[in-house]
Parts: sequence; C-alpha cells; structure tokens
Amino acid sequence: MHTSTDISAAVDAVRAGGVVAFPTDTFYALGADALNDDALRLAFEVKQRPSQSPMPVLIPSVDHVGMFAKSLPDAARDLAAEFWPGALTIVMPMKDDVPLLVTGNLPTVGIRVPAHQLALELLTKFNGGITGTSANLTTQPPTKSASEVAQTFADQEVFILEGQCGPHEEPSTVVDITEGAPRILRDGAIPKEEIEAILGR
Repeated sequence: MHTSTDISAAVDAVRAGGVVAFPTDTFYALGADALNDDALRLAFEVKQRPSQSPMPVLIPSVDHVGMFAKSLPDAARDLAAEFWPGALTIVMPMKDDVPLLVTGNLPTVGIRVPAHQLALELLTKFNGGITGTSANLTTQPPTKSASEVAQTFADQEVFILEGQCGPHEEPSTVVDITEGAPRILRDGAIPKEEIEAILGR
C-alpha cells in the first residue's frame, strides 16, 4: 500500500497493471486499467468482489465512449450532454473486445465521466478507462476518506491517491439504455425526475 498526491505516479501504477484508489465526485473509487484482464483480476481480488459482478468504467470525456461501447445511442448522448461530467453511469452495449471481467459476463458496460478535477486529471493522463467501483471491501459501505481506504487495504498492493471527494452522499445513478425504454437500475445522486425530463417522459 502506497499513499501519495502524485497523479503521474498513480497513472504509472495503473499502466503497470496495478490498482489505484482515488477520490471522485461521489466516493473513493478502486481503479484498474479497464482493458487489462490481469489488472481487473487483481482489482476483483483486492475488493473481494464476485467475478460475475460488473465494474463501472470511468472515462475522461464522452469522446472515449467508443473505447468500450459499440455506439452512443441518442438517449445516451442526450443524458451525457446534460449530466457528464457528473454522477450518472450509463449502461450501453459493449464492444466485442472489452474484457468480460469488467462487464460481469454481460453484453453491456456501465460508463461514467466523473465531475471531479483530480479524477479527471488521472483519467486524462491515462487517456483511457479506469474502473470506478467503490474503494471498499464488497461487504462494507463506501467511503470518502483516504485514511479509511488505507486502513481497509493496508495489506494489499494498492496505490492511494490522496484528495477530497465531491459533495454527493449517494453513489451515481445508473441508467440502462440498451433495450427498449431507458431504465433506472439504481437510484443515486442524479434524481429520477431530472433524468426523465431529459428523456422526455
């Protein structure tokens, strides 16, 4: 376990296949290269997360959606234009070369652009997708505290990027736009009414 404020060092750790905990606009996230099977396996192991559970992917901008999704459907484009960067995860059809580990063996992938300067700097310097599952053990609640993350993963090879999380007290809202009418899979920081207003319902 290593704690630092050095974003470049955190990027190096991700590129080397390591796991990085970093602050977001919601909670601390546990990040690994979302296109690296070995790194993903390590993240699942560190978090003690069942392999069939998908991990959301954080990207630096909507321009990076094509790294993970087959397309950007109109509903996703409208939601992204309104709520990205922000606490909205959009579930889209995944590209064929996206690791099944990150999707939980599903044909879909959850993608988000966080509204957090430090997280966006990390993602931009990495120039790709990093997992954004909460930085806690699967059975434990998420946290906004770097010290709590350090205590949780004291015996693990986790690079902790120190910083303040954003103001949200709920996780990101999750919307699935893959089949039929968009569906809210998880209520969260973005109210249902605001999402429905953009979708015209």
